[in-house]
Amino acid sequence: MTALTTLVSVVTVVLVVYYLIYNLVYILLVVRAGAAITDEVAWPAELTQALTFANPLAPGVSVIVPAHNEEAVILESVTALLRLRYPRTEVVVVDDGSRDRTAAVLVEAFDLVPERLPVSESIEQEGATIETLRSRTNPGLVVIRKESVGRRSDAVNAGLRVASNELVCMIDADSILDPDALLHVVQPFIDDDRVVAAGGVVLPSNGAIVRDGRIVATRVPRSLVVRTQVLEYLRAFLVGRSGWSSLNGLLIISGAFGIFRRQAVVDLGGLDATSLAEDADLVVGLHRMMRDRGVPFRVVFSPEPVCWTEVPDRVSVLKRQRERWSQGLGELLWKYRKMIGRPRYGVLGVITMPYFVLFELVGPFVELLGVAVVAVGLVTGTLPWSLLWMYVGASVLLATLGSLAAMLVEEVSFARYPRTRDVAALLWAAIAEPFWFHFVHSWWRAVGVLRALRRKESEWGEMTRAGFTQS
Repeated sequence: MTALTTLVSVVTVVLVVYYLIYNLVYILLVVRAGAAITDEVAWPAELTQALTFANPLAPGVSVIVPAHNEEAVILESVTALLRLRYPRTEVVVVDDGSRDRTAAVLVEAFDLVPERLPVSESIEQEGATIETLRSRTNPGLVVIRKESVGRRSDAVNAGLRVASNELVCMIDADSILDPDALLHVVQPFIDDDRVVAAGGVVLPSNGAIVRDGRIVATRVPRSLVVRTQVLEYLRAFLVGRSGWSSLNGLLIISGAFGIFRRQAVVDLGGLDATSLAEDADLVVGLHRMMRDRGVPFRVVFSPEPVCWTEVPDRVSVLKRQRERWSQGLGELLWKYRKMIGRPRYGVLGVITMPYFVLFELVGPFVELLGVAVVAVGLVTGTLPWSLLWMYVGASVLLATLGSLAAMLVEEVSFARYPRTRDVAALLWAAIAEPFWFHFVHSWWRAVGVLRALRRKESEWGEMTRAGFTQS
């Protein structure tokens, strides 16, 4: 038993050190994010928005909406996009081989008629276009019907080929933007011509109240599965992306809501239609292209604009989504492996990408190893109580504090969940999360990484939409 005791103790100490390093990096990101968000909210945004809205020279934005079987939510989503406060927009919906009434709903609501549109051949498209339509009641609305090849990125490329404005915004069909979201997230492009990409906050819309295509009240859903995802999104966006953005090391701009200079995306050849992580693939590709060209650039994140999107409320759907995300990340880091650790690629290559390898790819296996070692130690009596409490403190307590830090940043800076009962619900979810979701999620992530190693094919997953709650 002495050898087993030594092995269990050594492995536990290594795991504790691993968690401490992870949480130290997280604390640094919290500090950076807090400073960046404080600067953001201190600026008189209303004045800047008014000037941008009244500026006829503000860059035009083409909003590209890939849609696959989105009948339940597409009308509210497009209605909200057409009502965005921004001087120059067009909305390009790409119906990617939907088998439901996604296209029919739009045809009926917006009086769509066929129209030939100029197409940029610089970007490849695999699935053939069936027809292009424009609304007679809202000329800024274009709908493309195409055959699906099972990849969201090909649908986005179809939209990029017909987009006519300087900036392109990519948003999921099950999402609703706050009315002033574009005014916020376009501002970095106006202030600094080095900016090639900008992202905004994405939060779950489940439980929110919608009126006329706008979120009029936010609610934290009763489902613990969805509440846990609210916490995840707060951590990922308000802490993770704000922190990495402040270092110019942002690796991901969510496919649910991001804006890019169209010419930069065209120069890159559009999105990689074979990638499962097309949003991150686009951002990393832009980093590499701009660094290789020696052109100064910035990829930024704005914590104020919000995109509300429906997240899975069923464990089976969430499982498939997270396995796909993890597989996509693994394939992405392998594709760009030559950038990892190279100073030529700045903070992204030297810090961000090694971090994602160590904590996002290796992390789930470490968590599962920790569970196994602790279980063996407790059953055999070979795990000292002091090490057990160190492990619990590093893996559970610090994880809970991370969620609480994200909640604090949200409530102090934006208060998007103003009801006391909602804050209490998130607090309960933060306490419960390390005891169930971390382990289940680690298993899903590990499966995704293994799928990436096996080069297993994957494509758009089906998600049943509940639709938005009307007031």
